[in-house]
Amino acid sequence: MTLTKMITDRPFIFYTLPKSRTTQQLNGGRKIEKAWNNVCNFLTNCTTTKPNQPTRISLTAYTAFQGDPNPEIAVKIIQETKLLFDSGQTEPVSYAYPSGIPDKQTKTEWDIETNDLQKGIDYLVKGQPWPKFTFGPIELFITFYFNLIDPITKTEFPNQNNKSSLMIWLSRNCVCSPDLYFPFEQADENFKQTIKNLEPFLPFKFEEKYLRLGRPNKAKTQYTFTKIIMD
Repeated sequence: MTLTKMITDRPFIFYTLPKSRTTQQLNGGRKIEKAWNNVCNFLTNCTTTKPNQPTRISLTAYTAFQGDPNPEIAVKIIQETKLLFDSGQTEPVSYAYPSGIPDKQTKTEWDIETNDLQKGIDYLVKGQPWPKFTFGPIELFITFYFNLIDPITKTEFPNQNNKSSLMIWLSRNCVCSPDLYFPFEQADENFKQTIKNLEPFLPFKFEEKYLRLGRPNKAKTQYTFTKIIMD
């Protein structure tokens, strides 16, 4: 759960995925342009940020994993990406433990400037359908931080002491990792109506089982979370 370090007195409701499930499918996730349009719609109508205001953008391309067919295709993708975004940074995908021997498979990563975001999206869209490899073969990672806005009143929800976030991976299969902070002290009718208003704009399937009520402990050093059951 990615929350700011400031511990607040107010309880709040938090939507986050468990450690056993780090991502969920973006709506339209088999088509990069559809998934991205859904993300843009949500950011524009329900948050204080905009699609062209990400916190971080990175692009990663992988060589083929051992046993993947047609490894030369992955190499060609990396070469083409380097022509478009410079040489990038190449390193092993992992290191063996405890020997520290680097894996033969590598990844090349590019830090993308905000003004090149659309260039990166267009590149991934144009390259569809991307071939199936164990990793990648290429993915665009984008992170946004924001406060939530009521899409009906177009006003920011009050008392948002923690930032919400949305991390997205645009690739052969587009996924996301949302952390949404709702400044409500209980799952009352106002909260339920808020979810009802937001849900048509969410770029992923909202699952109530991932809602948690957060409360500061007595020492106000950390939060404790309990599961919320919606009627």
